Amino acid sequence: MKPPERSNSKAILDSAAPDYKWWVLLMLWCVCFFNYTDRQAISSVFPKLKAEFDFNKVQLGWIGSAFMYVYAFGSPVAGYLGDRLRRKDLILGGCLFWSSVTVLTGWCNALWQFITVRALTGLGETFYFPSATSLLSDYHGNKTRSRALGIHNSGVYIGTIAGGWLGAWFAEHLGWRIGFFFFGAAGIGLALVLFRGLREATRGASESSRVAAGTSLPVHPLTFQEICRLLLGKPTAL
Repeated sequence: MKPPERSNSKAILDSAAPDYKWWVLLMLWCVCFFNYTDRQAISSVFPKLKAEFDFNKVQLGWIGSAFMYVYAFGSPVAGYLGDRLRRKDLILGGCLFWSSVTVLTGWCNALWQFITVRALTGLGETFYFPSATSLLSDYHGNKTRSRALGIHNSGVYIGTIAGGWLGAWFAEHLGWRIGFFFFGAAGIGLALVLFRGLREATRGASESSRVAAGTSLPVHPLTFQEICRLLLGKPTAL
């Protein structure tokens, strides 16, 4: 008996479909966009926070740097977990977490609250890039990987621009809190939708296809010294 035909929308989001890797890129680009709107919006409302709460420059600096301290020290942990857990869960779970914290930012009324939510935002966002880069690399082999990563990384800068501009627009016209409610709610909605659409790829899928095509690969994991020698021997890396 011939199996029933799938709907076009389901076929598009079938991880075995040739075009699905580009849908993965689109989905991750959207998450990357909100990753950066959420982190950038706070700096555009600093004048409003100073006026409303009488924060001085040092206190605003604490709010701004809390994110980066947690993000910097959490990144190696996020990379370690990204090699061992499902990347889809880390990406979308992180998006749900940092978007929820972004909503909470709109309810802050004290310095310690702002510092706490910014630190928690950094904790949630630190899981995105290691897992997203790894997942994209498994969907895109050597023929499309650089192109895919380049398009994906444009979300960093478009999100930064949008976060700063929209955050300031909301602050001027509707109140600084509305921007955080908007960005947070949009990120939560996106994560919930993508839990159905985003599929976890088999680790090393693109490398496996190279083996099938007869392309040579290292037979053992590279050591730190071998990685350094390879990088220093590549003009593009230099």
